[in-house]
Amino acid sequence: MRAFKVLALLPLVLALAGCFGSAPPVPKEQYFRLIASTPAQGTPAAALAGGIEVVPFTGEGVMTERPLLFSSDGGRKLEQRNYAYWTDAPPQMLRDQLVVYLRQAGVADNVWPSELRLDTAYVVQGTIRRLEQLVGGANGAAIALELSLIRKDDDAVMVSRTYNAEKPVSGESIDAAVAALNAGLDEIFAAFAADIAAAN
Repeated sequence: MRAFKVLALLPLVLALAGCFGSAPPVPKEQYFRLIASTPAQGTPAAALAGGIEVVPFTGEGVMTERPLLFSSDGGRKLEQRNYAYWTDAPPQMLRDQLVVYLRQAGVADNVWPSELRLDTAYVVQGTIRRLEQLVGGANGAAIALELSLIRKDDDAVMVSRTYNAEKPVSGESIDAAVAALNAGLDEIFAAFAADIAAAN
């Protein structure tokens, strides 16, 4: 009786095996970085004295997670990309890039990540407002960062602004969207560095 049941189930097992055998291959996981370019040469007339501390960025919900985001309705609905991830969580990745950029731009005598717990005169805080691929007609990428420079001794806000950059691309390639996000990041960091220099 048991042998009969096994034989009766054999066609079903073979059919399922055939289905799994013809399934398309699972896409390989991809990992991407946001990397700011070296700022244009030219040291500010008077760099901030006392150093700047940069804390990890904040952001709402999915903005802080590693899967890449995309939207097709102007950013009202966000979805996560399957198998496409940032190499690090965006709050950490963006903060680390800003530290390097501000050092190279020479806006202060020192720029440090907050983990070092050094005594600095200023702190930079950042919030991720947008960081997504745009698909469905208006292909491209959108990045928006709210950046503030605060003087520690009296909590004076020296700079506070939301910087926006949207870059078009042809097609819906993830690689092209990441390249566009990097270009937008360069614009935002350059504008923020210029605002810091002007506020001194």
